[in-house]
Amino acid sequence: MPRMSHVRRLFGAAIAAAAIVFLLTASASIDAQAQATLQDGVFSDAQATRGQALYAQRCAGCHGPKLEGAQAPPLAGSAFTLKWRREPLSALFIKIRYTMPPTVPPGTGAPQLTPEQGADLVAHVLKTNGFPAGKTDFAAADATTSRIGWPAAPANETAPTVAARFAPTGTLNQLMRGIFFPNSNLLFTVQTRDPAAPVPPPDPAAKGAGFSVFEWGQGIYTGWPVIENAAAALADASPWMLTPGLRCENGRIAPVTEPDWIRFTEQMVSVAKRGYRLAQTRNQEAVAEWTGDLSDACAACHSVYRDVGGRGRGANPLAPGVNPARCTHR
Repeated sequence: MPRMSHVRRLFGAAIAAAAIVFLLTASASIDAQAQATLQDGVFSDAQATRGQALYAQRCAGCHGPKLEGAQAPPLAGSAFTLKWRREPLSALFIKIRYTMPPTVPPGTGAPQLTPEQGADLVAHVLKTNGFPAGKTDFAAADATTSRIGWPAAPANETAPTVAARFAPTGTLNQLMRGIFFPNSNLLFTVQTRDPAAPVPPPDPAAKGAGFSVFEWGQGIYTGWPVIENAAAALADASPWMLTPGLRCENGRIAPVTEPDWIRFTEQMVSVAKRGYRLAQTRNQEAVAEWTGDLSDACAACHSVYRDVGGRGRGANPLAPGVNPARCTHR
């Protein structure tokens, strides 16, 4: 299962040609997973009825008796739909089952809802939002890995946007090294170390070897929240790659309007959000397996825009170590 040697290659100077072909194929398979949508009747009326009774007991006090929102956000309507549309239904299940009701800090104890209760609540939420019922229940057994998706947004629906008010400070290279590289490597450590395990004592032989920001950071924020934080950072920082005026290290304007660039960015957001939800389950095996998707998402973009060379496009004699072809489509 460990893929650390591959990870080092991924963030190293280059990726072997054979690995690129493999990773692009794997990446394409992520996009190609056309599964059922909420319009296909993925829950039953009986399940929604059970969820309604449970909701009245456990959830209505915060989210309102009609899911309209009160102390907590609404679970019905356009605001709810816009928040969850870009993630599979499993994300909503994980949020409900593993983090609700929030009477104790997340990750400090066992989930307060059984898998079946979580699935019943999802069914109630879906029915309240107008989605059709089917003949069978939304299965709790595989709810955390389900790829059931939301239907396409209506043509007249637009998500709220916020205009960029500040020009980028750094380059794309600095954004990668400052946010994506450290947080990705924190996530890859789940392959070999359980975040819930006690932090091992420092190695006496390494004393005086130098300051490690990773050890310092995880000495303050420990356990699964570190993994959640890293995944959330990737998801929320990825749209910065679409910021107008962002430049690459070689001085080129990042191709923020190119379809492939946009697609790779959206894929990273989707993959990172998936990792964030899986981290909430505290399942090391599931998160370790997911890091393969993260690796593939990085490699797909790198192979087209980063690992490009041998064309001598606009070489800069003042910066011979900078790849002059980066940020141009392969």
